[in-house]
Order: sequence, then C-alpha cells, then structure tokens
Amino acid sequence: MEKLNSNMAICLGIDGRCGLDQMAVLFTRNGLQAIGRKFYPTDFEEIDGADSYLSLEDSYSRVFELKGKKFYMAVCYDVFGIKKERLKNPGIDAILDLVHQFHPIGEDNSGDVLFAKHGFAGASKHWGCPIFGAAVFFNREIPKNWPTGVIWDCNKKNTRNWRYTDNPLTHYEEILIRGDENVLIRLFEV
Repeated sequence: MEKLNSNMAICLGIDGRCGLDQMAVLFTRNGLQAIGRKFYPTDFEEIDGADSYLSLEDSYSRVFELKGKKFYMAVCYDVFGIKKERLKNPGIDAILDLVHQFHPIGEDNSGDVLFAKHGFAGASKHWGCPIFGAAVFFNREIPKNWPTGVIWDCNKKNTRNWRYTDNPLTHYEEILIRGDENVLIRLFEV
C-alpha cells in the first residue's frame, strides 16, 4: 500500500463471523482510515450492527475525506435505511455502497432492479448526492445497464417510477475484465 499513489483509496466490504459482522473499510497508503458497520439490516438478517448511521467503530468513522470531498460508506441495505429512517445528511458529497450479492433472477436476493430504484436512487434523492455501488452478481451476467453510479434529479417522481434512463450520471470510462468471474469497473468524476 505504501507504494500506491497518494490520492488512491481502496474501499472493501468485509463479512465475518458467518455474516454477524458486515463492515466497510477504507485504506490509503497511510493504512486504515475508515470503518463502517452495517446499521440497517434486512428483516431476515441477524447481525451485530452499529447503533446508528454515524456510530464509530474502534474510534474510526465511516465518513472519510478525499480530494476535498466527504464520502459515506454504506454496507448493502444501509442505503434503504438512509431513506426509510429519514436520516439527516451529515455533509456528505457522495455515498459508496458495498452490496453483497445478486443471485440469478427468480432466486432469493435477485432484486437488483429494486435495489437500484429504492436503495441507490432513494438514498441519492434523500441526501441530494450521488451514490456509487459495488455488487457481486452470482451465476449471472452483470446487467449491461446496471447503474453503478446514480444521482437523483427527478423531483416530481417517486422511486417506484424511477427508471435507469432517468439517471443522468454517466461514467467516463468502463473496463471489463473477463475470466472465471467477470469484473466491470466504471470510472466517474465526483
């Protein structure tokens, strides 16, 4: 890590203790900089969650600053909590959401479209900032129109009526790495 560009940060999702611990961590060349524990589980999850959306974890905040912008690390379903709990934006310029997985359509945890509409678009609408998400698509192709970055600009609409084509946020570069598992990386300006 010490050899990395000084402006680079790596954000990772970590699950531990059979899913009881669900966290986001951020590293820079100076080491660990931020930790966020999931605060808003789904109805069927039992986790050791954070007390609030701004709780510290081992004295680390989930909010970090990079190039003069403040970022908030969300763990999967936390983005639903931002909207549903009407949480106040603590001065965040962008949200980073680390989503666990989407299974093949028709199986449990296959709702990527609903996640984008109500999770990504809902959090963006509520906090008035862009959201960028990373997700794993198990045993299925990555949907070509999957919105890895979303910004809300549909004041008149409800997220129920939001469509991918309503998203004005576009990436400036896309990198697809094909192998046993495919990786799609999209680069955005914030």
